[in-house]
Amino acid sequence: MTHNDDFIAQLEDYFEAFDGATPLPDRVRDAIRAELPSARQVRPRTGLLRFYTMLSNVPAGARLGVAAAAVVLAAVLGAAVLNTNGSRVGGPGAAPTPSPSSLSAPSTGSSATSLPSPSVTESGPAEPLTLKAAPIAACDSTDVGPTTCVAAGTYQLNNWPGPNTWPVRVTIQLPAGWFDWDAAAGMDAALVDGGPEARGGSGWGVLFATVGDVSRDPCDLAKGVIPAAQVNTPQKLAAAMAAWPKFTATSPQPVKVDGRNGLKLQLSSTAPSACNASGTLWRTTSGGAMNVYPMIASGARDPGTFEIVDTGNGLLVIRTTDFAQTTPTELEAGVAANPTRHSGDLAELHAILDSIRFTTLPG
Repeated sequence: MTHNDDFIAQLEDYFEAFDGATPLPDRVRDAIRAELPSARQVRPRTGLLRFYTMLSNVPAGARLGVAAAAVVLAAVLGAAVLNTNGSRVGGPGAAPTPSPSSLSAPSTGSSATSLPSPSVTESGPAEPLTLKAAPIAACDSTDVGPTTCVAAGTYQLNNWPGPNTWPVRVTIQLPAGWFDWDAAAGMDAALVDGGPEARGGSGWGVLFATVGDVSRDPCDLAKGVIPAAQVNTPQKLAAAMAAWPKFTATSPQPVKVDGRNGLKLQLSSTAPSACNASGTLWRTTSGGAMNVYPMIASGARDPGTFEIVDTGNGLLVIRTTDFAQTTPTELEAGVAANPTRHSGDLAELHAILDSIRFTTLPG
């Protein structure tokens, strides 16, 4: 390759004619001019193959400048061809139509050597944080060193023990003054703070649980279990619960949770000292034990409210302490019995239930 090569001449013309509009760094210009005369001669090729061959023989320090110059030259020559063939989009003589991008944003003054940006793919909204990852916030004005409650916001249930814990992704909107409590594998709860006298120990709120094998008698596990496959609908699980000895259940009522069908019932104990806290209603699909709280706890007879939801991918049970009085947990902590202690929390509990959303898990 020599100084008389046509391509070199075209590059030299480019430097003189266009350098004012799209200047190249001096070191790049000098490197190009210094290296082109000594580049290895090869058999002439045509079109783009000629350019690729030439570029492969230029040292790495000068390739960027050569490539940039060639891109601009190709653009200039291409524009000249288009302007002389008498044909444009929209018909002969039609003014070019500005692109939407040119209408929406002013020019940034980038040079003709700029490479096109990669296309941007619109991504969906980020998944909500799990309750366990939620930021900590003060439970109330007396909570000067907050370690218990989480900041108000929308969260998803914890995946304990793993990503397949829940049949669907479950999200809730939590108000201020509530905290997360992992009861057992396959269970998660959001509980209201108990105030200075029972900080982090109210035992009052909403608990979520999956359903595996169901006890035939929660207070006598020697009687065996009903296999999960035989209690895999809200109707079958409600019937098994109604048959439990030492408990009484209200008639199940239809309910919908985020569009999914279910049944709602209230469960009470007829013998609160029968098994105390050692009873197990069922095992979750992850092996955790669903206990008999609040129906049986320290001699209390508080009712538990259960919503059994068919998510379309398995059952999900939502248990709430939908009552106003002091809980068994609080009584054990020495809090005085009060029939209206949680009356002000009921509206927040129901708002949390209304906020429940299910999302089908990928795969």
